[in-house]
Amino acid sequence: MSVNESLSRNCYHPADTNHIVLQASLSEQQRVLLEKICPAGLFSRDAAGRVNVHFQGCLECGCCRLVAGDTTLKAWRYPPTGAGITLRFG
Repeated sequence: MSVNESLSRNCYHPADTNHIVLQASLSEQQRVLLEKICPAGLFSRDAAGRVNVHFQGCLECGCCRLVAGDTTLKAWRYPPTGAGITLRFG
């Protein structure tokens, strides 16, 4: 089974509010890092170059928090109870 097939078996219950909050201003290096580090591909840029966070598909792995740190992320927390990802093994 491929990684994409395995990930498609997971259940997502999107939260109403974003649990990943970026700092107000990001450097180009920070933007590139966010786009590269996230295994779910949550970070993308709009036409103006601003980084958008598509938090609904978050795997809650914490890669962005661990690698990018406080200089890039203003806040990172788990989604509220009942929201987020439910992993399906096998």
